[in-house]
Amino acid sequence: HISESPIDAWGEITSLLQSSRRIGALVTFMGVVREISEGKEVERLFYDHYPEMASNALNRIRKEAISRFGLIDATIIHRVGEARIGDLVLLVIVASEHRSEAFKAVEWIVDEVKRGAAIWKKEYFKDGEYRWVEPERGDLDERIE
Repeated sequence: HISESPIDAWGEITSLLQSSRRIGALVTFMGVVREISEGKEVERLFYDHYPEMASNALNRIRKEAISRFGLIDATIIHRVGEARIGDLVLLVIVASEHRSEAFKAVEWIVDEVKRGAAIWKKEYFKDGEYRWVEPERGDLDERIE
């Protein structure tokens, strides 16, 4: 889902772990705002989004991952609005019976979110410049086979 507030990673992990006794593997990805981007010092990021499209895209990606990888469950949370260095902006948690599909699913989910979740990132640099970051493109399905 979309969040305008800081993401509570441990709360989300705990909630997912308690949801099923079938879980044998829990894999997480935490996307964090870093200090340097393409050699430039970052001051902050701003994530803009089209609310309904972004929410629908994250739900579609979650459902497809559960089906494609045979997951027990998955959580996808993307922060929108302003984010500072060190802030958690993307949380992906995957629960499955075994680790192999969980690792593959997390990578696939992150790639899908970056490709088409109707969320756009604007980087503000310490030198006063800024830029919109283009979404990633390409067919990534072959990487998971």
